[in-house]
Amino acid sequence: MAEQQAGWYPDPSGDTSKLRYWDGSQWTDQFADAAPPQQQNETVVATVVTTADDGRTQEARYTYQQVPAEPSNPLAIASMICGIVGLCFGLISIAAIVLAVMARKQPGNQGMATAGLVLGIIGVVGWILVLIFYGVLFAAYVNFM
Repeated sequence: MAEQQAGWYPDPSGDTSKLRYWDGSQWTDQFADAAPPQQQNETVVATVVTTADDGRTQEARYTYQQVPAEPSNPLAIASMICGIVGLCFGLISIAAIVLAVMARKQPGNQGMATAGLVLGIIGVVGWILVLIFYGVLFAAYVNFM
């Protein structure tokens, strides 16, 4: 640890709630409470320089803050995947609907949950219409013979 500069560091005993002072050669008996990590939005500054045909340049600065990502919701992801697959394989659409209803009660990825719900409903209705069509077609074939 001799190569580190003097300063406050996490307590080497493993207590994550405390900081301990390193004087550059040894640990001291000075302790401080460690501040809990805070999630901060990162400020991004972009400078755009444009050049006109006549050689004039114009500079514009844009500043914005990045918003933290929405928390992940595995049920919403599974619902959307089941909804997509259910368009080809009918029974999986029912799972998409069930997963979407459960996912909409949890935070995160509400758009995926809604997409899974809509795709699941389309899949179920579509497969019911396909079954009705083939049932009518089969009945017409049996009556024709």
